[in-house]
Amino acid sequence: MRQAFSVVAVATLVVAIPAQAQSYYIGVNGGYSDFRDTRFSYGDAGSTRVLGAYEGGETVSVSIGRASEGSATFNGRTELEFGFQRDRVDGMVFDDTTNEEPAIDDDSQAVDGDSGEVEDEGSRERIGDVSGHSEAAFGFANAIGDFSFTSNTALVGGFGFGIAEVNFDQHSARGQGVVMDERDITYGYQMIGGMAWRPFSMLDLEVSYRYRSWEDVSLRATNGIKTKLSVRSHNLIGSLRLRF
Repeated sequence: MRQAFSVVAVATLVVAIPAQAQSYYIGVNGGYSDFRDTRFSYGDAGSTRVLGAYEGGETVSVSIGRASEGSATFNGRTELEFGFQRDRVDGMVFDDTTNEEPAIDDDSQAVDGDSGEVEDEGSRERIGDVSGHSEAAFGFANAIGDFSFTSNTALVGGFGFGIAEVNFDQHSARGQGVVMDERDITYGYQMIGGMAWRPFSMLDLEVSYRYRSWEDVSLRATNGIKTKLSVRSHNLIGSLRLRF
């Protein structure tokens, strides 16, 4: 549903822009990328869940777009964005209890919080000696609105729909070896919010937050177990756009 809405909204803004004066621009974007915890199946018949935590990484991209001009309150932009994001694995939890969700602790048993009784048994091991990256090389079609509140500043809001090659590169843990080394091409979306400043007529500077989610990522662990998961991230981006 979110993907369909993004496609319709991008198309609507593309149609609306030609009715106004336009400018074109190229942009460079870069900043901090924080992947959210990921989970995939491992072990015999997928009985073990591996929860990966991340330490924080980076993202860079370039954009090519066009923007409406002339309105004192609202101007729209459509753009194509191509880039890359990466984050480093910081820790893993290997959980083969019968809990649906793995707990991030070292307890060997799962306990009911109300009764204090043991619900199930199994091993749950947290390992800090890990290595590997999660990466995405992506392309987005973005629809963005600039809501002016002074002559050279604006609030920015928008969304994008795109595709990416998501790569879990050499995820390994002490005592387990490499547990995931796989990639997949899939679709996703991002939501954008921030603030832009135009110090000169041909230059825009922007700071934005972008929530990205890659959906239905299909990965096969090194023991052959296949998992579909979402790979989500928080991104703090600085941008420079040159208009022409």
